[in-house]
Amino acid sequence: MGYRRNCVIWVTCLQFSVCLCSGPPEKPTNLTCVTYYDKNMTCWWNPGHGTLVPTTYQLNLFIPSLQLQNCIPELSKNSCTIYYPNIRYYVDYTIWVEAKNNFGKTDSDHIVLDAMDSVKPEPIFITSVQPGHGSSRSLIVKWENPGKLPIIFPLKYHLRYRMAGTVDWIQIRPEEILPHREDFTIKGLKPFTKYIVAICCMGQDGKGYWSDWSSEKSGTTSEDQPAQGPDLWIVNKNPNSQSRPVLIMWKELSTSDANGIILGYQLQIKERKSQAVAWINSTDLEYSRVLSGESYIITIAAYNSVGNSPESQLIVPPANPEELPPVLQVHAATHNERLLVEWKAPNATVNRYIVEWCVAESDSNQCSGPVHWMNEPNSTEKAFVDENIVPFKRYQITVYPVYNEGPGTQLSIMAYLQQDSPACGPFVHLKETGKTEAELEWDEIPVNKQHGFITNYAIFYKPAGDNESYVTVGPASRKYTLLNLRSNTLYQVNVMASTAKGGTNGTVITFKTLIFAKRETAAIISSTCLVSLSIAILMLLVYFKNKIRTKSCQTLPDPADSHPYVNSLKYQIQHRLDAENLEKTSQKVSSTGQKQQSGDKNESRRICSGSAEDPTIMGSSSGQQTPTRVLRSNSTCLLLGPEETS
Repeated sequence: MGYRRNCVIWVTCLQFSVCLCSGPPEKPTNLTCVTYYDKNMTCWWNPGHGTLVPTTYQLNLFIPSLQLQNCIPELSKNSCTIYYPNIRYYVDYTIWVEAKNNFGKTDSDHIVLDAMDSVKPEPIFITSVQPGHGSSRSLIVKWENPGKLPIIFPLKYHLRYRMAGTVDWIQIRPEEILPHREDFTIKGLKPFTKYIVAICCMGQDGKGYWSDWSSEKSGTTSEDQPAQGPDLWIVNKNPNSQSRPVLIMWKELSTSDANGIILGYQLQIKERKSQAVAWINSTDLEYSRVLSGESYIITIAAYNSVGNSPESQLIVPPANPEELPPVLQVHAATHNERLLVEWKAPNATVNRYIVEWCVAESDSNQCSGPVHWMNEPNSTEKAFVDENIVPFKRYQITVYPVYNEGPGTQLSIMAYLQQDSPACGPFVHLKETGKTEAELEWDEIPVNKQHGFITNYAIFYKPAGDNESYVTVGPASRKYTLLNLRSNTLYQVNVMASTAKGGTNGTVITFKTLIFAKRETAAIISSTCLVSLSIAILMLLVYFKNKIRTKSCQTLPDPADSHPYVNSLKYQIQHRLDAENLEKTSQKVSSTGQKQQSGDKNESRRICSGSAEDPTIMGSSSGQQTPTRVLRSNSTCLLLGPEETS
């Protein structure tokens, strides 16, 4: 209906120069109605832009031959509700909205609508979600259709479902569900899996509105036999021994592979040479056994109430086997709070890879805790370790390629999920001190307190009352000699161990350098000793010289003045021996000739009894007379005159 709108515009200039402009209300648009069967019919519209003049709205419903119905909104300007039983079904209404103010009125477009063509059903109520009959991959969904709808009002349905723990819905199109029914079978599901289901409906002819989604209902499909066997691995600490204690381990199946509740595992250990077989039924995830040096085939299968899984198999090579090639390299690094392990595949056909990890905080860097592992397909060259691993602990990461003949040679590295500064610093020892140097040693920090890889050691040293200096050495160093120190000076020293995340100081020690160097001290001591020795030798020489001179010239004693002890037997014998020696000497002297007849008869010469002559010449006490010769013996001397020596 087209018409020209006559606008009445007036302008009133009020005090303070405020001007107002207005006219008839704006035309309402987008008139829409929804019917809630046997409850009400509510209509909405867009009132347009507001005006400064108060505006009222009225919803009009007209059926030919009946009185005009109207509805005046109470709380809002854009909706109005007509309640049952003032609603007629299966007849056409002419419906419009009238907007009115002091300057006129404006009607919306008129719509013709049967209340049944705008019905929005109540939500469906799902009564049950049950496993399909004889099928582990289906669920039967049953529901109750909304009440109060007439029988002649057929419905169509829209169903959706998702696995528990996921957010993505899978839709069942309305064409796949027969109209006006109360059950549906969802197929193609996973066994022993929980699903969430919801459903909505609307009139089959597509007129009206979809109902709200029903409340969600869950159901679980029935069990099926496990889809695959458990991952299998073996820890063999003595592969070259003829008596090998081994630990056989396997993984729990995931829920999607278990297809039910796993009741146990059937383990088979078969010696390839003798074909001897051992069967073990276990509910654990590991089994210990001692194997001989022969090759073995180990298989395992999981079972539930429906049946057994396919078998998983592992070949155990004999003792001292020909080594199979390892992976070419292994690298580990932290990635998004997980440990990313990467490797390079060997130049051979690999069936799968095994990644092992364990805490390695012993001095030998061997596993000091349980061994954890995971199985990876041969199509990948990396794996994320995110379970059974914590920060600040050192782990040994090992990768094995697994061939048809068995596991290949291992390749291992050390890694941390997250590093930190060491829990403590090194303990420092002073090994030796000199005049301008000092040798230090420090202990290695225990691995469990390193909290990361040691990158370097920093040695800080400070003389009393002066600035601190430092020197850095590599992580393998355990000792260092400080040079160019001050002599006779007190120093303070500590060593800091650092990782990629920071450093920690160790114990602080003090020492004092020497006044003299070791060579200087040795020279001083040597000089002192030489001087002392020289003085001692000189004194001994003087002493012995005086001693000899005193004993060399002893005069025979006068028997008249001798001590009574001289008459003892010892001295008598000695005196007799000396007399005999003197007589022999006298005869020998007389036989040399009597060449010297002159001289003083009182002049005498001492002749000492003994085995040798001393040619010492003794001067006379009476001036220049013929010298006398003294002959010495061990105990007596004979003084000879000049006539006896001629």
